[in-house]
Amino acid sequence: MANRSFNKFLAAGTSAAIVVSAVAPAALAHDNHVFTDVSGNYEEAVYSLHDWGIVNGKSETTFGTNLNLTRGDAAVIMANALGLDIENAPDAGFTDLIPRIEGSVNALAEAGIISGVGKGKFAPNEPLTRGAMAKILVLGFGLEDFAVETPFTDAVGAFGPYIESLYGTEITFGKTAVSFGTNMNITRGDFANLLYRTFMFIDENIYFPYAVTSEFVDSNTLKVTLEEAAPVEYTPQDIADGLLIYIENEDGSMTMPVMANAVLSEDRMTVTFDISPDLAGKKGIIYVDDLEETFDFTVKSTPVSINFDTKGTSTTGTALI
Repeated sequence: MANRSFNKFLAAGTSAAIVVSAVAPAALAHDNHVFTDVSGNYEEAVYSLHDWGIVNGKSETTFGTNLNLTRGDAAVIMANALGLDIENAPDAGFTDLIPRIEGSVNALAEAGIISGVGKGKFAPNEPLTRGAMAKILVLGFGLEDFAVETPFTDAVGAFGPYIESLYGTEITFGKTAVSFGTNMNITRGDFANLLYRTFMFIDENIYFPYAVTSEFVDSNTLKVTLEEAAPVEYTPQDIADGLLIYIENEDGSMTMPVMANAVLSEDRMTVTFDISPDLAGKKGIIYVDDLEETFDFTVKSTPVSINFDTKGTSTTGTALI
């Protein structure tokens, strides 16, 4: 299946893409089984997400597998999963948030993934329903375009479209053949399973471009060779936007450039694109996926006097080097 929500997913945050491309292969070995209440059906999901730094337990020895997941804890988990900037997100205006979850809720609200319950309240201690779970997974990972008709009689109202999208991915099939359980609370263990399946779905269905070489054409143009040919359903700009690129400036500050005017080679193995800001007059390091390259565009052309002789006449000219 071709992914039709590529840019939506990437826009949510690069950490999710990094997790999927780097460590998502399904059968992982987990040597440190620290939670006494995690086994069987939950083990792979919980320990994978824990290894990736996405979830924590309720204590050092328990995950709280059968406990209802609160809206506040769901926000923290999703912000971790998507790699959102929880430090600098603007205040969403909720008055009932504690410091532990405030940044995550603000970041998710800024991204349009969550909303409150009215009158400036987020209700962080209330349990998350399965309908709300469908909404945050679909919006968080850009799965809207996978919607199909469901057999669920309760896939209606505000959460109906999100349930259809989640059902279309086959990440979940509902509580019964005809009921999604929209208004039922979701447990921490079940949410871990669905989040993990979401990562697996993305790993199996979404193409991520990966750079094997990169070179500057000039101070604002980059040429990247891909590990494999880009599928035909992806535009050149999709490919450029899918690369993980950031710049370490000479002063140590970091910049994530904007890519534009992307062009793919005929064999779809090389993408060339402009980057902004222009690096003219700057030097530092550019990182493209796992590649690292120093650059120095501070060197300028300087005039040099050259003596040359034409037909016996000595003349002084000026050249630029």
